[in-house]
Amino acid sequence: MIKRSVLSLVMLLCITTVCMAQAYIDVLYLKDGSIIRGQVLEQTPDKSVKIQAYDGSIFVYNMDQVEKIVKETISNRSKVPVRDRNGNKKDNKSSLRGYKGFVDVGYSAGVGDWGEDRFEVSTAHGYQFNNFFFIGGGAGLHYYTDSEYFGVPIFANFRANFTKTKIAPFGDVKVGYSIGDFNGTYGSLAIGVRFTLKAKKALHLSLGYSNQGVEYDYYSSSYYYYSEENSTAITLKFGFEF
Repeated sequence: MIKRSVLSLVMLLCITTVCMAQAYIDVLYLKDGSIIRGQVLEQTPDKSVKIQAYDGSIFVYNMDQVEKIVKETISNRSKVPVRDRNGNKKDNKSSLRGYKGFVDVGYSAGVGDWGEDRFEVSTAHGYQFNNFFFIGGGAGLHYYTDSEYFGVPIFANFRANFTKTKIAPFGDVKVGYSIGDFNGTYGSLAIGVRFTLKAKKALHLSLGYSNQGVEYDYYSSSYYYYSEENSTAITLKFGFEF
């Protein structure tokens, strides 16, 4: 009977200890105002502290950066927000979600009878639904080196990242209309590689094919004619997203 009571007491103490361990998290308050929540892995008095956040990231800070280290009670670990090293909340399921902007510069080599070389700069802005899909719109400025004409394409932009890795392939589609010296429908299709930087920022490099409609009219034998030709090109672009 005594053995059974002792065994029951030991089991109760073990269960209580486990529950208490699950009910607390380590919290670092840094002097710059950042707050890091997770589990302290290693602490050297007056020197450094190593903490692992819930997303698996591991950070090491000198103790002169730390304001205090405390334990906080939580009733549900799943409700604890994952934070980056600056204390900002992170969305593990869709960290890129929200507003997204792009700036691209590039050069296009004309192909075909109406193809003309040109320098391009463009910007697009819209909404990133998750790590993969972006929809937005934008405008650009094209300078045609052969004819010294300008075009201003205004377009809808669709982009898809194929993976969630730091170096990820992507596809990009733009459809719209260009005004200026060259008036006509505009479209481009490109594939490229995205290189992740900090936060939502990234660099990207792409190779694509574009088609610029060229509307023109003329008179012949007292008749008025309207036509549209296609100025096609192979495009190489370098860009930045934020």
